[in-house]
Amino acid sequence: MNNQLTTREEMSFDVILKDVETMQSMCASLMKSKHYQAMGEAGLFAIVQKAKTLNIHPLEALNGGLYYVQGKVGMSSELMASLIRQSGHSIIKDPKSDNTVCILHGKRSDNGDTWTTTFSLEDAKRAGLLKNMFEKYPSVMLYNRAMSMLARQLYPDVIKGAGYTLEELKEIKENTPSAKVEPMEEVKEERISQSQIDELTEVFSMCDPSYVIKVWGSLRKSGINSAEDIPCSLFDRLMSAANKNKTECQAKLFESEKEGETVAVGAS
Repeated sequence: MNNQLTTREEMSFDVILKDVETMQSMCASLMKSKHYQAMGEAGLFAIVQKAKTLNIHPLEALNGGLYYVQGKVGMSSELMASLIRQSGHSIIKDPKSDNTVCILHGKRSDNGDTWTTTFSLEDAKRAGLLKNMFEKYPSVMLYNRAMSMLARQLYPDVIKGAGYTLEELKEIKENTPSAKVEPMEEVKEERISQSQIDELTEVFSMCDPSYVIKVWGSLRKSGINSAEDIPCSLFDRLMSAANKNKTECQAKLFESEKEGETVAVGAS
């Protein structure tokens, strides 16, 4: 039984992978056309993928049905209305709608839920939209806004996340601050003082010369080329190790001197 499940999962993954490869190949072919180059390969792929989830023809989606702006896929108000009505739901435009306001009433066919959305020139004014297309085609632009609002509120299962028109996507892009990476301020660690340099130099002078050479070799690998470059965080460790080597070195000198005295006494 487990083997059968594994086989099915592998087959399902293979089908998905093949489907993705097919769509990528199709998008690459479409990119050869100037009409689709402006969308970019990522945009084409996102739109084709969304078209598949919405059960609409890819070319219908690519030719004005769906839009891709800054990583988001949006939908035309015409396609929203079409998909909603194809699903059996209803949309009624209120007779009070005109060039100053659009009122839409929606009703679901499955559970009877209703919703009304209103978008007016006053709403557009507050949002800073009274320019360009709103000035030329107010009734159309008001309808587009009211439709996308209704679709998002009452029919999210129909539009499947593509609930913003092209104009709304552009507005979202304009109002989304781009992430700025602030340069990290270089933190300069405090260096040891002159008195600490003198203290360290004095201890080094009593250490084994080969040890001192080894220590400086290690420091230079870390970019420390002089005593003035030594950070305070290293001072205690350097002093502790140096004092240990000094003690050992002085002990060896003492033993050496002692042996020399013994030899001298014996010779006499």
